[in-house]
Amino acid sequence: MPALGKQRHFEILRATLALAEERGVIELEEAARTVGVDPGTLHDLLEPVLYLEFRTGTDAIVSEALAFLLTEDGRLLVDQEHWLRALASQAPDPDTALRLLLAGLAFQSVAIHATPDLDRALTKLRAVVAAQLHVEVETPPCLAAAQEAWRDGRSLRFRYVPESAETASEREALPYRVYCKWGHWYVQARELADEQPKHFRVDRMISAEVGDVEFDPPSDTEIPDWFDLREYERTVTLRLAPQQLDSLPRPHRVERSVGLDDGRVEADVTVIGDRRLEYLLVVIDPAVEVVAPSEYAELQHAHAARLLAAYGPRDPRQ
Repeated sequence: MPALGKQRHFEILRATLALAEERGVIELEEAARTVGVDPGTLHDLLEPVLYLEFRTGTDAIVSEALAFLLTEDGRLLVDQEHWLRALASQAPDPDTALRLLLAGLAFQSVAIHATPDLDRALTKLRAVVAAQLHVEVETPPCLAAAQEAWRDGRSLRFRYVPESAETASEREALPYRVYCKWGHWYVQARELADEQPKHFRVDRMISAEVGDVEFDPPSDTEIPDWFDLREYERTVTLRLAPQQLDSLPRPHRVERSVGLDDGRVEADVTVIGDRRLEYLLVVIDPAVEVVAPSEYAELQHAHAARLLAAYGPRDPRQ
């Protein structure tokens, strides 16, 4: 078996410790079978994260009594008062909650087992985001072969139809990472004749199988930002009363707020996407002044007129 890269090492640790926390205790050999390595390798990988003691920023000592433990008879367990649960935390801001909610919904869509803990977390995040989101991630037929090749450090042979083409071509590439982004599965892989990796949509693969070329995935690879929403941000400058600012529909972000002589404030308010901007402009009090950009003020009046027209008298000829 080729040497494990840092990413694969991390995935094994995360999966193993999740098993231990979920079940309370698990045999090391069973955990090794589940994550796809032999028990000796798993023990060596776990050794640096067992029996730790360190001081946190709050001067609280985390000792082995609150860490993941491997018993003498080969059982892996985690204390029910684990420090990851015990550390105090604050609710995420709306933008962070939105990113966490999207990631959680994507994972929930591809989970093959029940996820009660995740379900409870998503319920809390929905309350912070104050929006109903539904994300469906289809499982393409070639995903299993891609994941197997990535997991085992083997090449992936596949027939692929790029977005700009109509016919499939034969490819063989070294899969650096298999990941899901905005409802689609991707393989980050370097074709054998190339030096730089590409990102292949798994649902564009006509067929796929594990190849014969063995390789060690690089420890650090650059994956496109899953939740870089900057290009969708819309910022509008409003003049309104402080209580009106506090009651703006969420999620939104106040970039700047300056008090005015008449008791109002001038604030730069940012939302994500045109639809949320349209919603904001429709629901704000008509007395709220849209300062800039000027086209947003026109947009506000246009939306209001369209809504009012929907309740106007119907043409008897229609």
